Amino acid sequence: MIRVFNSAVNYDECREIPLSEVNIHTQGICEFTAKPYILFEHKDFPLGALRAEFDGEYWLADLC
Repeated sequence: MIRVFNSAVNYDECREIPLSEVNIHTQGICEFTAKPYILFEHKDFPLGALRAEFDGEYWLADLC
């Protein structure tokens, strides 16, 4: 599950998207935080790929 939110506006308001609904373009390990990340696209966000980091339970994509 991917949680998409905007920490600059309201951190508590988020949207959850199943991994089955997204196209994953890139996946890797961040060299600074050592956390896994993905670059993905979803039809509801048409401007390009979003980045999400894994926190151990969810993929977190901050739109900020």
